[in-house]
Amino acid sequence: MVMNNLVQNISEYIMSPLFFLLLVGGLISIITFFFLIRFRKTPGVKYWLIWQVATAIWAFTYAFEFAATDIETKIMWSKFSYFGIVYCAVSFFFFSLEFSSSERFLKKKFIVALYSIASLLLISPFTNDLHHLHWKSYSINPETNATNYVYGPFFWLIFVFSYLPLIAGIVNVILLYFRLSTFYKKQITLLFVASLLPPIGNLIYVFQVNPVPGFDWTPFTFILTGILIAINISQYKMFDLVPFARNKLIDIIPDAILIVDKALRIADYNLAMSKLFEQSVAQKLIGKRIERILPHREKLIREIIRHDNFRTEISREYDGEMCYFDLQSTTLYDHRKQQTGRLVVIKDITQRIQAEESVRLTNLRLTNEIKEKEKLIVDLDAFSHTVAHDLKNMLGAIVSASNLIKSGFGNLPDEDILEINDLINLSATKTMHITKELLTLASVRQQEIQLKPINMQKVVLDSLTRLKDMISGKSAQISLPQSWPDALGYEAWLEEVWINYLSNAIKYGGDLPVIELGSELLADEKVKFWIKDNGKGLANDEMASLFNKFTRLDTLKAEGHGLGLSIVKRIVEKLNGEVGVESKNIPGEGCTFYFILPKVNS
Repeated sequence: MVMNNLVQNISEYIMSPLFFLLLVGGLISIITFFFLIRFRKTPGVKYWLIWQVATAIWAFTYAFEFAATDIETKIMWSKFSYFGIVYCAVSFFFFSLEFSSSERFLKKKFIVALYSIASLLLISPFTNDLHHLHWKSYSINPETNATNYVYGPFFWLIFVFSYLPLIAGIVNVILLYFRLSTFYKKQITLLFVASLLPPIGNLIYVFQVNPVPGFDWTPFTFILTGILIAINISQYKMFDLVPFARNKLIDIIPDAILIVDKALRIADYNLAMSKLFEQSVAQKLIGKRIERILPHREKLIREIIRHDNFRTEISREYDGEMCYFDLQSTTLYDHRKQQTGRLVVIKDITQRIQAEESVRLTNLRLTNEIKEKEKLIVDLDAFSHTVAHDLKNMLGAIVSASNLIKSGFGNLPDEDILEINDLINLSATKTMHITKELLTLASVRQQEIQLKPINMQKVVLDSLTRLKDMISGKSAQISLPQSWPDALGYEAWLEEVWINYLSNAIKYGGDLPVIELGSELLADEKVKFWIKDNGKGLANDEMASLFNKFTRLDTLKAEGHGLGLSIVKRIVEKLNGEVGVESKNIPGEGCTFYFILPKVNS
């Protein structure tokens, strides 16, 4: 009906430049609508599409209202223009909410309610003939052919309803401008300018401060807004990297993110990045050159510049604790393949590094334990070959002697019985000695002790007292230093070390053993204790195996069972020290056995 009326009365329309301008504007709105459709899945764009349809309706209907020459036709087109008027501001408001990440207001009920109210307000102009509360009266301006209205209360109700969401949307855009960094401000500035145009055009019309009396510039300003938004999309890629994506994504990412422009000035960063800097520095990052906020990372910055994609690990101390980070740098390009800046992502990998270090230490401990077990197996294997024969002979001697006593009981002379008793006593004593050495070796392996300063002079004197009979039996001459340096150790174990060294020096020394004890300070905060005998000495191959095997190098003179030096080695290693022997293999010059312990720090 409306279209038929339009065709039949086309001659009743004035085809002025403003008429064609509004038609072109409506056409631009339609073109912008189809241009934006490809972004329809982007949050906020669906509301902008509604805006574009509403502005196109408003532009077309107002064009025909302005061109019509009779008042009834003008009012008819004016009524249909409200389909654009009531939905434009609401759609812009919802767009601004999504654009500024204000999702708490974007509930389905609220959206439906606001659009429903806008739809109900359409009743006012279409029923004006019944109540005259929307337009009290209207007439045609004879000079411009525009419609002059005297507005009623329902018009002002629609006016207020339209301006409230429009102003709220503009406020959202303004707040967004101050929340975001320079990287986004060109987008927001253009959007802000675009959003101001419709209310300015409408205020000019409503309050009649108009260069063309009676002409409503509002639909045309909405069209200009759509054009500016299209520019914003094409030039500044508003929907390629929009602020709501930044707000929703970047700030909730736990990794630190830094965006720098091609001049290496900081354009943006997220909350996690700001926490890596002191608060006073973090508040002033935007616009700073990256080398100014990282003055000690010049080499790292050069590497980032050189490579399109760069990755490395860095460390930094925070509150006395070393923290580790994985740094990745990626070059950013625009749609023309021109470099625009760099994206730097820093991920805290401290927990991973600590876990890897824990695993490494655990593996090291397990490796050491395996080596210790393997060493124990070798020790026990060697000991079994060396000692088993001696134990068998000694126990066999005890059994044989007891059988002799039993079989000859009452017939053996006293001197034979005493001789057999001495044999049993000697064999039992040797068996007890081996057992004692085994128990000592086991205690060294299993017992955990704390290193303490040692009075080495007391330890040596106690050891000599225990070997008093052996020393006098061999007529051994032993010389001691006047003083001993302080060292860290465990007194009971070190007494066993000296007893083993002293007894070996007596056994393997000359026919009249001459033994000298001494010590010296080493350069690496260690103390070396040594004992020198006057025996025949040892060859290199003999020295190499002396501490590692349960062997007796001189089976004719030795009374031990090859366990003593192994005990010495285990004790000293458990005390964080080391053992060794020196010899020129010259008879009479003997050997020098030594052990090294940590020095007591003064």
